[in-house]
Formats: sequence, structure tokens, C-alpha cells
Amino acid sequence: MKLKTTAAVLMSLTILMTACTTGNNEVTPSTEPSQTNETQGAATNDPFGKYSQPITLSIGKGISAKGTNLPNGDTVENNEYFRYIEKKLNVKVKFAWQTETDEAYQQKLSVSIASRDIPDAFLVNEKQLKQLTEADLIADLSDVYEKLASPLIKGYYDSYEDRVLKRGTINGKLMGLPSTKISGQHSLTWIRQDWLEKVGMETPKTLDDLVAVAKAFVEKDPDGNGQKDTVGLTSIPDLSTYEGKSNFSPILGSLHAYKGQWMKDKSGNVSYSSILPEMKTALAKLRDLYAAGIIDKQFAIRKDVNELGAAGKLGIVLEPWWSPYGSPLTDSVKNDPKAEWKAYSVPVDADGKFNTYDTDPAGSYLVVRKGYEHPDAVMKILNVQTQAGRQLDPDAIDIYKGLNVGWWVWPFALNLDTEDAVFRTHSELKSAWEAKDPSKLNTELTNWYNAVKKNDENPKKDLAAWSEVMARMEGAAQTDPANFVVTRNVFFGQTKTMELKWAILLKLENETFLKIVMGEEPVDKFDSFVAEWKRLGGDQITKEVEAAIKK
Repeated sequence: MKLKTTAAVLMSLTILMTACTTGNNEVTPSTEPSQTNETQGAATNDPFGKYSQPITLSIGKGISAKGTNLPNGDTVENNEYFRYIEKKLNVKVKFAWQTETDEAYQQKLSVSIASRDIPDAFLVNEKQLKQLTEADLIADLSDVYEKLASPLIKGYYDSYEDRVLKRGTINGKLMGLPSTKISGQHSLTWIRQDWLEKVGMETPKTLDDLVAVAKAFVEKDPDGNGQKDTVGLTSIPDLSTYEGKSNFSPILGSLHAYKGQWMKDKSGNVSYSSILPEMKTALAKLRDLYAAGIIDKQFAIRKDVNELGAAGKLGIVLEPWWSPYGSPLTDSVKNDPKAEWKAYSVPVDADGKFNTYDTDPAGSYLVVRKGYEHPDAVMKILNVQTQAGRQLDPDAIDIYKGLNVGWWVWPFALNLDTEDAVFRTHSELKSAWEAKDPSKLNTELTNWYNAVKKNDENPKKDLAAWSEVMARMEGAAQTDPANFVVTRNVFFGQTKTMELKWAILLKLENETFLKIVMGEEPVDKFDSFVAEWKRLGGDQITKEVEAAIKK
């Protein structure tokens, strides 16, 4: 199961997860005969116990055969993964229905929930999880998880403490098994080392240091063409994002400013981070940098930052560890093999800390129809497919070997991993490389090892290998939890008023902040923005968030 390659892949993995319903005013009973674990012959507390009699599980799924790399003869419903589940557990998985797109899936799911006609198991988002729970259509999985979740799966969830399982828990009951979103997806500061050396400066640590480097990159002709045509800092117009392309998040973090998050303020009260005083300070700083020409004058309208990289005009890129997979970094090296990039966890604050925030640690939720006789089978399937997907089951290692069949073809496209997965796999890869021994690596890490070897033998001759090395060995090294401090969000959901007014509030925020940075509005415009934000629904939303947290 691939951890991550690009932001687009990450988003596609999320899109592949969700599903759907069955009945009139009552939950439709299963068509399978009612049988207990004992009559089925499976050990009650064995996470991988095989049933002596066949069991059928009907699922709803959104999946297209396109991009799965399934060989001829196999389909998204009839394939080696499904056959392996049946062989190991004696559980036959079939589709109650299937859609080709996420949009169609959501439409089908909405109809299914409204008609109370749902499959035995499927994936939903948080809002749907709550709807299904309130409608009493899905089963409490607390006991099933406690008794039958494999040590591997429990280890994944435990790495997040209670922050993931809590997302699937309603009124003390585990109503859905959450997917997990790995940490370390915050933006780092990537710097062109060859430029840094050319302008005679050391690696920056503080914000002042970084600004000084950016200024030198603008004024000291680091590309050596005799013109003042290089850029210092640049960003997307929204200024800040988590798990996204070029943005100012590291700069804001050094000033303890976080955009668009629900956090505790200095008084311990729940607050929307964008309206706190720290944000005004940060906007004033960005405004000064823009006025001084250190921030790209075209950042608000620039369509493709990669073009700056390709043209060799950019020496600082603020993006996550995976940036080398397709970014200004790769394009700069493609056109100038002398370009040397390195990732840093800077700028740090006055206490020497690199600050970031987190995002929702869960994405989708695997739920089971209330009344389905074998919720334990759902847990066991998840155990088996996760064990096989991680290549920890010797019997599954040769399934689709060398074909790169998508992991989401397994019955449940529920992405699970430890919170520090990126750094953990980096450490495994680094240790193997230093020992020059890849024998203990799984197939995925072996491929990364081979990329490191290829680039080591012929540096930058194969850009795909170079990108792999830069991401996995350079960028991922910075995801060491010891390298950053996370300010935790306290709320990830959506309140009633949010559904009606959030788009308006977000538009107000983005437009106001951008105008302040570009000098089109005074810094004090922030104060009137805060008042307007509260008046247009922000105060009511804050009350609803507080109530949701207490509940």
C-alpha cells in the first residue's frame, strides 16, 4: 500500500472511500441464514479465524476499473483479492451495488440512506456516519473491534492515541472504523543550496534569517544571468494550507499564526485561529515582505509556480516532504542539473521551535448494517486485507506480483497506517541504504532503495529516481516528530450554521487577507474583518463548535 506520492494521489485515495443502504421503514434483514460464530465453526476471538460454513457479505462501493491495473479476466468484483478473502475466511464478498465515480457514489448513498436500503458494509463520511447512527441503521462495533481487531490494526489506531477512534465514536459507541491520515504533511522550507553558497549565506533558522536569504536571492543574481529576475518567496493566493502546494504556512507558524483552524486561544477558549491577534501580526509581516519585493509580486495571479522552477528563477519552495515528486524542484533540476535542493524545518519561533498544525486524522468510516448477522466478518476481512496489503502475510506476497494492482481493489478502501508512517519508512530505507542491505525491505521500500542506488550511481540522470530519493531520503527525514511542534485542532466537523454560511465566511477571510498582504487594505482592516466575521455567523458557529466539543 503506497503511503504517498503526490497530493493528487492522496486526494484520489480519499475519493475512493465511501458507500451505501436497504429497506422501507425497517432495516432489511440479511438474506443469509442466521448463524452464530459457533455454528460457523470460527474461533470467537480469533482475528483471522476461518468459518467452516460460507458467509456472504454484500458491500456498496465506488470504484472504477480504470487505473486498477487488473489483468484481463479480473474485475473490481471478481479478482484475486476477493478470492483470497474467500480462501482465508470462507467469506464471499459481492457488490450490492457499485458506482464508477465518487459523485455517483454519493448520489447512490444518499438515496440508499433515505430509503433505509443499505448494504451489509460500506464507507461513509462523518456527516453520513451521524445520519446513519441517528436513524439507527448501523451497528455498534465496539465489541467487535475490542475482540477481533488484529494487533496490526490496533497498533495503527493506538499510534494516534484516541484521536482517530474518537472520530468514529458517537455517544460512547464505536459506530464506524475510521481511515487514518498520516502526519507530517505540513510544509517544509526547501532551499537551493547552490544559490545559498553563491550568495555567501548560511542555512536560515529564524524568520529574519529566512527573509535575509530570500532578499539575497532577489538582489544578488543567484542564477548568474546579470539580471534582477529571481524570486524570493511565493505562495498560493489563500496563503496557507495543510498538505498542499506552495504556501506561507511555515512563516505563519513561526509567528504562532494558523489559518482556518479551531484551536484553544491563550485563555483556553475555543477560537477560530484566523481571527486571533497572532494572525494580524503575521499578515502585517507578509505585507512588509510583499512591499519590499521579497514576496513574488505576481503570486496572487501566478497560475503555475512550477514555471518559476523550470525557468530557474526560484530558490525557496514552501511545500511538504513529497514536493520533489512534481514541483518547482523537479523542473529546476530538469533544466539545470547543477541545482541542489535541501529541506529544512524552518523558520523556528523565538523558542527555537518549528510550528505547524494538524488536520483531521480520520477521513472515511467503515460501517456495518444493523441487523447483519456477521459484523465480525467485516472486522476479519479488514484484518486479512491489511495484513496482506502490508506484505506481512507470506501467503499473499505473490498476489498480482509485479502488476502494481491498486490496493483499493480490496473489499474496503480504508487507508490505515501509523501516524508517523512517513518517517518510519524513511528510517527503514535509510538504515538499509547505510548497511547496503535491502533484504529485509518489502517490495515498496525495495523499489525506493533501488531508486536511491540508481541516483547514487548516476546522479540526476533519472529524474524519477532523483525525485524518489529527494522525497524519501531528504524530505521525509524532516517528518521526524522531534522536528516540529503540533498545535492541535479541537474540532474537525461541520455545524448546522457552517453548512449555511461557511462558504461566505471563507470568501471574506481569503479576500481580506490577500488585500492586506498586497497593500490594498490597511493592516487594521483585520479588526473590521473579525467583527464582520462574527456578525455574519462566526459567533454562532463558535457556540455550536463549543457545544459539539462538550457533547
